[in-house]
Amino acid sequence: MEKQVSWTVAAINEFAKAKALSVKQAFNYLSLFRGIDFLQAHYGAEHMLSFEDTVEDLTAICQRNGGEIR
Repeated sequence: MEKQVSWTVAAINEFAKAKALSVKQAFNYLSLFRGIDFLQAHYGAEHMLSFEDTVEDLTAICQRNGGEIR
């Protein structure tokens, strides 16, 4: 569980950097548009990918749920 939490924090940080957001803004956005849910549900597969791929997946999931960040 500790590794999953550490990886999730790192994924949120990478999303924040890629989208020029603060970590708090990224967390709030990912929470609102179900990106955090996605990370938790698909940790088994996502942690095997690069953070670049994870950021792309998060972007797509959030867009499907009403997010507008591209």
